Amino acid sequence: MRMMRKALQRRNALLRSAAVCALCLGAMADDALAASHDTLHDVPGYFSYMSNVEAEIRSYHAAVNALAQVKTDLENARANLAEARAATEDAAKNIVLVGQNLRAAEDHLAAVRTALSVAEEASAARTAEAIAAQQAEADYAPQVYAQRAQVNALSAQESRLTDTGTGSAAGSRRAEVVARVLSEVGYEQNRIMDAQIMVEAALAGGSVGVGVEGGTTQIDAISAQLTAAQAALDAVEVHFDALTAAREMAEDAERDARELVAEYQQELTASTADLTQLQSDRVEAENYDREARAWASEAARDEVTAQKQLAQSEHALKYLGEGKGYQTGLEYYAWHGDHAGHQLYLPFSYFARTHAGRTKLDYGLSTGYVKSDTGYENGSVSGWTDTQLSVTLRNEKKVNRVNYGFALNVPTGQSRFARYAVVPEGLARFTDFGAGWQYIPSIEVVHLITERDHLTGRLSYAMRSGYDYAKEVPSAHVSPGNIFSQEVEYLHAGEKRQYMVQLYHSSTEHSEQDAADTDNGTITGKNHYRDGDEWELRFFHNQQISKKNELQFYTIYALTEAASGITSQSVARQYYGLGVRHRISDKLTWQLMAHYAHVNNTSDPLRTALNTGGGFSRRSLVAGVEWKITERRNFTFQAERYVRRDEGGFGYNGWGFILWYQESL
Repeated sequence: MRMMRKALQRRNALLRSAAVCALCLGAMADDALAASHDTLHDVPGYFSYMSNVEAEIRSYHAAVNALAQVKTDLENARANLAEARAATEDAAKNIVLVGQNLRAAEDHLAAVRTALSVAEEASAARTAEAIAAQQAEADYAPQVYAQRAQVNALSAQESRLTDTGTGSAAGSRRAEVVARVLSEVGYEQNRIMDAQIMVEAALAGGSVGVGVEGGTTQIDAISAQLTAAQAALDAVEVHFDALTAAREMAEDAERDARELVAEYQQELTASTADLTQLQSDRVEAENYDREARAWASEAARDEVTAQKQLAQSEHALKYLGEGKGYQTGLEYYAWHGDHAGHQLYLPFSYFARTHAGRTKLDYGLSTGYVKSDTGYENGSVSGWTDTQLSVTLRNEKKVNRVNYGFALNVPTGQSRFARYAVVPEGLARFTDFGAGWQYIPSIEVVHLITERDHLTGRLSYAMRSGYDYAKEVPSAHVSPGNIFSQEVEYLHAGEKRQYMVQLYHSSTEHSEQDAADTDNGTITGKNHYRDGDEWELRFFHNQQISKKNELQFYTIYALTEAASGITSQSVARQYYGLGVRHRISDKLTWQLMAHYAHVNNTSDPLRTALNTGGGFSRRSLVAGVEWKITERRNFTFQAERYVRRDEGGFGYNGWGFILWYQESL
């Protein structure tokens, strides 16, 4: 019934241990061999258990730190979202403002263009007016120049006459005549020529009007002409001055119009530049609005993501260690003694840690296919092994944890096989290949002295059903007694050092067995007996001695008291091991361990082929490699070379290896 204990080790190697179920499955083992420990499965399972507890502590701290970081990330995401929303609002307002400014700039530019057009038309009109005024002035200037020439000529003539002695009386008369004539014509410019004729006529002796006196001297006539010409010149110059003033006014108006056009052109340039800038501002505002909206969308997604991560982190912390996975592989053993034998085993295990509401649960399944041959006649067995199912209800508190478990052994294996098919202890995975139904309730209480120091107590009660056990005698039946097991454990799971002390005790109720004569195939009677109590003291230690190296050693002392009701004797077992574990990288590790075991004798009332009549010692060397393929997949290889020396010189030597593939789902 070694297979029962092996199921425990497979589960421990697959996922983090649920110790209460481990005790359940361990209680399925036959009492005579319950204290036997396998160097390829049991011993690594204990070290795995310690490292898993320490890993759970590290995982817990990592989960706490991750939760704190996620909370910080959520706060940052919310702050970022608020900032992004504020930026979005600001961008929206900015777009409205830029739009208003752009429309105002477009209206202003249109107004400037209209005003410029009007100003340009006005400027063109002023230019035309200035040109007309300039032309009028230019056209009138010859008349002014001619009149000035006439005045100058008459003035020169008068001066010559005056210089020759012409009397002043004539000059006085001439002045009187000119004044009278100009008065008569009303100083009208268009009658200047008439006035000159009238003056000359009056001075010559003709009468030009009422009261004109005839006869005058030549000087008087010249003076009269000069006076009339001067008066005409004054009138012409007055008109010319008016034309000049009109021309200057037109030029000033033209200049003002041109300046206004220039101002509007400058305003048009500035307004166009402003409009271009505002259009650029609008593009920039639209880009900013788009970026702000994208920022807000991303910030909203980040907040949702952070909330999901917070929920996931809270869930991960609350249900730390949950998951499921399986393990399969291949195991092979070969040995030589008085006969050569071998055993092939294809294991399969499944484990899930989950919850239903607030209830935390562990599920486990373990089975396999075995093919074994001891080298004796009728020594071969092949088929499925028994299947173990287990469930654990975990009640975890900060200081005290209580776990309730139930395990079931389903007899899918072969409990009825030939006596020579039994494999001697320590040679292969299984010594026998099946048992009947077993129902095992259990309870485990864990007290956390500190985070890394645990005190654990375990109780289980295995209710075992009867089954046929002999192939040679098909009706031979055994009703094994129920087993009550107790265990106390102290574990220190330090970062660099882990050690564990366990004290185990089990007691078995009375068994009833048909005594079978396998040679004759008959039942010779019934045996009533009670297996002796079993005691075990175990110590395991793992020490990190350098950054990549760990030192491991263990000691186990086991005592099975003599059975009562049949001839029997107590069995004492001692186990020792020393090894090293080296981490090549985060993914690859190798280990090497030497083992020694001494058993003073063997005693099994059911499988009598295991009784050698004396003790034996076993020495072995185990080498292994662990490869972490990915975060979810692992590969393990172990190989063992051993020598078993029985008292009296008989013994075995052999080897074995295991290939395990483990994957978390």
